[in-house]
Amino acid sequence: MEEGLQLKKGLIEHCHAHVDERMSTITRSLRSIEESRNGETKSSAGDKFETGRAMMQMEEAKLNAQLGEVMKLRETMAGVKETASGDRIATGSLVATNRGLYFLAVGIGKVKLGGRTIFCTSLTAPIGQQLHGKQVGESFSFNELDFEVLGVV
Repeated sequence: MEEGLQLKKGLIEHCHAHVDERMSTITRSLRSIEESRNGETKSSAGDKFETGRAMMQMEEAKLNAQLGEVMKLRETMAGVKETASGDRIATGSLVATNRGLYFLAVGIGKVKLGGRTIFCTSLTAPIGQQLHGKQVGESFSFNELDFEVLGVV
């Protein structure tokens, strides 16, 4: 149990760092667009100027949407506790199955930590939906593979 809690703590730190890095990258890109837009002056090639401005606006809208998603991830991570998550699998659970370890928080994929490979996924991902609400000893099938829940932290 103690080993599982330590692994969970490391996963929480890793996920926080990942979310913070994504937020930082998006924020830098938004600042770059703003600087470009402010530094751009209208030239005699008006169509080129308008096209460039429209492309910047589209990129800015895309980045703002990504920023909104990252803010949701940050909220999810704020609710994840380092303590044991109880008997039923929920957000923040570290789950041992016969097919590997799963951490249900944010979907960042495969993480190597402490010599182990853990799949970080969200409850909205198909595997997360299958795991949600299960208890130790319960089984399910996913992608034609049989899974059994061996432990939950």
